[in-house]
Amino acid sequence: MISKQTMKKNISILYFTAIVVIIIYLLLQAGCSRNEPYVAVTPSTIQKIIPINTYVLDVSEPSGLAYNAVNNTLMVISDSHPEIYEISLNGTTLNTIPASGSDMEGIALSKNCDTVIVVEERIRSVTSFALNGAKLDTIIVDVAVLGNSGLEGVTFNHTGRQMFVLNEKDPRMLLCYENLTKKWQKNLDYTGDVSDVCYEESTGFLWVISDESRMILKLSSTGTLIKQWEIPFSKGEGIAIVGDKIYVVNDQDGKMYVFHKPN
Repeated sequence: MISKQTMKKNISILYFTAIVVIIIYLLLQAGCSRNEPYVAVTPSTIQKIIPINTYVLDVSEPSGLAYNAVNNTLMVISDSHPEIYEISLNGTTLNTIPASGSDMEGIALSKNCDTVIVVEERIRSVTSFALNGAKLDTIIVDVAVLGNSGLEGVTFNHTGRQMFVLNEKDPRMLLCYENLTKKWQKNLDYTGDVSDVCYEESTGFLWVISDESRMILKLSSTGTLIKQWEIPFSKGEGIAIVGDKIYVVNDQDGKMYVFHKPN
């Protein structure tokens, strides 16, 4: 005859065994029903934007672009000619200013649009010209460069009295000056290169174009990436914001492309 104590012991063993069996069963079921390992794929958040207008320019290798708010025109420089061009918003050449600059790549205007400022890539300088082409002043931007990878863009925050200078690559860099004194610099590791920069006074954003990566970037005034967009061509070398439009010049096909400014 089995004692009550033995029966209780046997019941406990059976109970424990049943629980173990259930746990093993559930684990086996989970293992059998498991799918192949799931690899999360982050969808691309880079939107493509398409030009709404394209204009052929009478400017060889246009390489920098700036908006002239006084005349409601655009100022363009050329990789191949030491001249500054004033063009209409539909690309018609209106005026040509002879300039003694060398390898000019980026262009900006003073607040009153009576002085033109350009960057000269290989000699690492920012040079200002009067509207008759007379050279006014030059400062050297101290950036280590290799060959044809130097200064590419210049723009101004006239309200904050800041000048922003862009170095193409090696390093890709944004430099900020106040009263011709460098205040800070920031590496821009968002694209393969950076080709031009434009400060938008109404929003405080910096707009940057990349030739190699076919991108337009929107940055904060301290160089932090806010958003980027893909464009359908390389060789974008100049960018300007005019109202709700973005103007881009291409130094390979000699055309100016117009985009709606995205949010």
